[in-house]
Amino acid sequence: MLRSAPEQHAATVAGQLRLGSGFATAERPDIIERLSSLDNALAAFLSDAVELELSMKDRDRPGQATTLQCWLTGWPRLVSTSSHQALTASLVEVRDDLRRQLDDVKSRNAPQRNRQTL
Repeated sequence: MLRSAPEQHAATVAGQLRLGSGFATAERPDIIERLSSLDNALAAFLSDAVELELSMKDRDRPGQATTLQCWLTGWPRLVSTSSHQALTASLVEVRDDLRRQLDDVKSRNAPQRNRQTL
C-alpha cells in the first residue's frame, strides 16, 4: 500500500529486513548499510505493508545464490537474485534489481496524466 500522509511510517530496510539462511545476526549492520539506498524506493510504502527477506544458499561454495525477496501488500512478491561469489557484489546486484522492480510498481500505480480522451 502506498503511503499518502506524512504522519504514516515509511518502510525502511532497517525496519523491514529479516535475515534468512546463510546470514548471521552480527552481519546485519553491514548488510543494512549496503542495502540502505533502497530506503528512497521503499519510502513510498507503509512500513506495515512491506516485508524484506535476504537469504543465501550454499554460501562460500560453487553455486552460491543470494536472494532478496520483497512482499508488498496487494502486489505479487518481488524477487532479486545474484550468483556473485563476493558478498558485496551480490548485495549490490540484488539491491539494484529490487530498486528497479519497486520503481516499476510505483509507476504502475501512478495516475496516468497524459491519457487522451476521445
